[in-house]
Amino acid sequence: MTRLLLLAALGLASCAAPPASAPLATVDVVTLNLWHDQDDWPARLGVIADTLGALRPDVIVLQEVLQDSAKGLANQAETLGARLGYAVVFASVNGPDEPKRYGNAILSRHPVRDTSWVRLRPLTDYRVAARARLDVDGRPLDVLVTHLHHTVEGDSIRAVQVADLLAFLDRTAEAPWVAAGDFNAPSDAPSLAPLADRAASAFDAIHPGAEVSTLVEALGHTPRWIDHVFAGPGLRPVDARIVLGDPVGGVQPSDHRGVWARLRWAPAE
Repeated sequence: MTRLLLLAALGLASCAAPPASAPLATVDVVTLNLWHDQDDWPARLGVIADTLGALRPDVIVLQEVLQDSAKGLANQAETLGARLGYAVVFASVNGPDEPKRYGNAILSRHPVRDTSWVRLRPLTDYRVAARARLDVDGRPLDVLVTHLHHTVEGDSIRAVQVADLLAFLDRTAEAPWVAAGDFNAPSDAPSLAPLADRAASAFDAIHPGAEVSTLVEALGHTPRWIDHVFAGPGLRPVDARIVLGDPVGGVQPSDHRGVWARLRWAPAE
């Protein structure tokens, strides 16, 4: 309870706005592990869509996105994107003709100019990273989504995946970038150090030392902060908070809490 009260208090905090005479552009990003079709997906979809529709972020990145024709389940990211009016970029190791596809997605309310994706090692797993270059009111922005290896003891595997992610970023990103998703590790984990050296974890930057969890304890999880929005060079976190953390009408949106972050483009030098 104390942890949740702290989350609520942090959610009210924000940084001072720049002078009205010199506004700087911002971009709002939400990351959420969708928990595929567990529990009551139609009810959860309603809560998630209503909440994100009210927030209207520029970008939504999703993990554990499922499409399963045997269940009659349409691609969850495309369903959510259609409700919100967002463009959808979906990446999966499963080919487009396969009846079951599982992966990550980027939803954007801005035009998508370019996309690419890559598998992460080990190649016997299903881990991928995807990138979408967006046109955010005339500013190019590269958005990356990923979902890293899940076991607590698997930090060495995550280190290899982070190396793959950064190599992919160096090959493809040509604009200020954001990397977000379920990293299955805290931002100060050794595996994430190469990423943290190049980008700022938005929530940690705004709320340093906060004892919070993005895993929902009521669903049996051990509290851990593993979902992050990393702001790369040219972007600075100015606000961050938890979203989709509490039940609505008895419906828990996911087994992860979402993270909302507001990033500001740095002024031109």
